[in-house]
Amino acid sequence: MLQLKVYRTVNAYLAENQAVLEERELENNIILGICNSFPDKNIQMPDCHFISVFDGTEFKATSVRTLPKAIVSGTTKNSEDIKLLAGYFNENKINIKGVVGETVYAEAFTNYSNKKAIRKRELLVHKLDKVNDTILSEGEFKVAKLGAVEYLSEWSNQFQHDAHAFPKKTKTEIHSFIKGLIANGDLFTWVKNGDLMSMAGIVRKTKNLGIVGQVYTPKHLRGKGYAKSCVLKLSEHILNSSYKNCGLFTETANPTSNKIYKEVGYNVSTQFSDIAFD
Repeated sequence: MLQLKVYRTVNAYLAENQAVLEERELENNIILGICNSFPDKNIQMPDCHFISVFDGTEFKATSVRTLPKAIVSGTTKNSEDIKLLAGYFNENKINIKGVVGETVYAEAFTNYSNKKAIRKRELLVHKLDKVNDTILSEGEFKVAKLGAVEYLSEWSNQFQHDAHAFPKKTKTEIHSFIKGLIANGDLFTWVKNGDLMSMAGIVRKTKNLGIVGQVYTPKHLRGKGYAKSCVLKLSEHILNSSYKNCGLFTETANPTSNKIYKEVGYNVSTQFSDIAFD
């Protein structure tokens, strides 16, 4: 019999779901990364929602909502399991701005939601376990410095526009995010003759994965291999930091990025959909 379980804290959620989520760690990296980001996992957060569907004791599907969108995942092939997740948000009148997850689950959630889909991004999720040998561009791979936070925050703002992200973050939110990455030693740059050419960061961490994101090169510097070099060295750094794999997301409609990452050593593992609601 299907049962929807609601968890009040991150620790309560992880106690029953972490093991099965880590069986598909790349596919569940957003949910696991969100859970890992909580400094105190025993505090109940009123605006956060952690729910799962079980058939008896068998895990079927799950959703986490801490951001404007719901994240959805599962192992089920039965859309009725996803219907229970969407129904929870519908019945409790929880305002969500969209849903993100593997395409089969995100689309099923949207169909059962009482919201109207207004925009959709198709994303490829890539995985790397070994960096390919390739020629690097002229320059050096360096950790980003706090003195460059304003500059790199503007790059991040341009990145979200280039990536067609929605909803857009405010400049204040971006500044705080980039400052946090720098403070944690998770943002890196490709530097040539003292000038910043490109950036890339570790945007999420799970047990065995470092997720690469915020990959950006200003338009006038593109086509010179700076982003490729930066991502390659960052991927090496992740693998040398006790993580077994690297992951990253790209838009399906961006063949240039997909080609570059394949040359570095990334291979497509699954497809996600990022769907915005009205």
